[in-house]
Amino acid sequence: MLAALAQADAVTWLSITVKALAYAATLSAVGSVLVLALLPGVGAGGRAALRRTAALSALAAAVFTVLRLPLRASFLMGGTWDGAMDPAILGMVAESPLGTSAALRLTGLALILCVLWRGRTGLWLAVPGALLASTSFAFRGHALSEPQAILGTLVTLHILCLAFWIGGLAPLLRSLRSETPAASGALAEAFGRQALWAVGLVVLGGGLALALLGAARPSALASPYGQMFALKLLLVAGILAMAAFNRLSLTPALLASRPEASARLRRSIRAEAALILGVLLVTATLTTVSSPPGRVDGAQASAVQ
Repeated sequence: MLAALAQADAVTWLSITVKALAYAATLSAVGSVLVLALLPGVGAGGRAALRRTAALSALAAAVFTVLRLPLRASFLMGGTWDGAMDPAILGMVAESPLGTSAALRLTGLALILCVLWRGRTGLWLAVPGALLASTSFAFRGHALSEPQAILGTLVTLHILCLAFWIGGLAPLLRSLRSETPAASGALAEAFGRQALWAVGLVVLGGGLALALLGAARPSALASPYGQMFALKLLLVAGILAMAAFNRLSLTPALLASRPEASARLRRSIRAEAALILGVLLVTATLTTVSSPPGRVDGAQASAVQ
């Protein structure tokens, strides 16, 4: 793993950073829409904040998604910046799986902006946008491996569930700061019930995809991909442990109006968000500099992501 990272040049590191930011912004936009649609317990102020978050995240995600195209063109030209401006290379990238994925994501993000419209119409347009933006992840990278249909479905489901989980963190923090313990505790309890299903599907979908990619064998730990995936799993385990602690200990304490329960839950949610950012950064790294054992080599995998 360290050897693969040591060989990365400036363009590779910039690609990793932009990819991680694109992940984070897209998941924030999608998750905010899903929480608006699926968590009615969020108050009027929280819903207005979610709409703003969805729109701003969608705009940021669009910028980072577009930036990935010249960065990929630069990679194809050996890491030179000339490739980023070469019309022929840019056209090649636009016609690649990355270009297809970017087009789908940008369309979905544009629909998510409709969430700013008040009333049901805006949300009805934003929800399909969230689904389309999530589906875009199934059109590039390791999701193109066989069995493509199954992997694509698992990746899309994985993204939707993770996005809902991420989207619920900001409303919870806002509620803990501005509402009574009873109100914020009720919201945390409602989110915890729905997030339980999301967490289960995230773990199940990720595990099945890992097995289909051939990276679930112990021998995979000898590869950079397997080592980075093991690091990702450790971070995910930490997130799951914190989520369980929040649901089983801190939320009941908040509902019981125990002193410091609100402050402790806020700190826990912030730590959970930091771990999620770590997962996104590791994911961006492993999909850029490595590939699953037995698939394509890292350079080939990177070229389509």
